[in-house]
Amino acid sequence: MVGQLYHMVTNESSLSNLKDGARAAMGIGNVYRVIKSTESYYAQFLEDYQGEYSDGSFVVHTTIQSALDATVECRNDYVIVQPANADYDITAVLTMSKKCVHLICPAGLGNKVGATNACRIHQTTAATPIIAVTDASIEIAGFYFKNYVNVQAITLSADAYSPNIHNNSFAMTFSSTTALPIIDGTSSGGGWGSIESNWFMSYSGASCTIAKIVDIEAQATCAKVSYNEFMVGDLNTITVGIYMDAVKGSADYNMFKKCGANGTWTHCIFLNPTANAIGNRGTVADSVLVTGGAADQSFSDNMNGVNGGLVDDAT
Repeated sequence: MVGQLYHMVTNESSLSNLKDGARAAMGIGNVYRVIKSTESYYAQFLEDYQGEYSDGSFVVHTTIQSALDATVECRNDYVIVQPANADYDITAVLTMSKKCVHLICPAGLGNKVGATNACRIHQTTAATPIIAVTDASIEIAGFYFKNYVNVQAITLSADAYSPNIHNNSFAMTFSSTTALPIIDGTSSGGGWGSIESNWFMSYSGASCTIAKIVDIEAQATCAKVSYNEFMVGDLNTITVGIYMDAVKGSADYNMFKKCGANGTWTHCIFLNPTANAIGNRGTVADSVLVTGGAADQSFSDNMNGVNGGLVDDAT
């Protein structure tokens, strides 16, 4: 029999039943639920799901950060966020500082790439990212992110190894030439991790130049950025879409699109000489899709938009 480290002790619900059976067998820790108190079904939701774990933490929370604070490192806890009619407006960065915590909106999942707008997280404070990841093996999925103008959506500190950031939508907001990367790795941040199946699109701000959308630096190792879609419009210019400077990094099967003449890519992908780019596609001119890397070692089957698509593996 699987031991019960934590169990519901008051107001038991289906959560406890799942934990005592399938959840325990799967190694899943506590599951915390987030719902806005303004939702029409809030009172019923609270009645159905509220309870207290034996560690003193409550199941249902009205803010995302409160639920994240209740998690415990390496217990494999989940924070499940309910959809909402209005944005989850936040005024401070959401901190994910505990290893093996999952932040998910299941209602936003279902698309092959990106997420629905079931759960929109909007940063309203200047110079403040949406999420700061400072520990390893953290999952983020199912959200529609609205960054503050020119500020990152997600930052990955040097200790943020093995992140799993997938199936999110990023409504990128810019206003000048000083915009920071939307996913911004510092030092070794993002190493051994995966940024996959996300949708990045120009949302607000025109005639701006953005240096990088996804930034993985040279101190990182074995980072993967794959199966994402990028759309630029509104007369914006992207200098580099994916900046993959990680040793043994990969940027594979991504799509780079633009709104006709209203969007410009200087380069879609930059590679470290030890990294690889395979199977990427872009509606861009010759020699724009990939740069950097090592000739005859870094690139395979990348195609631009010339005459409906030509192989573009130039360095």
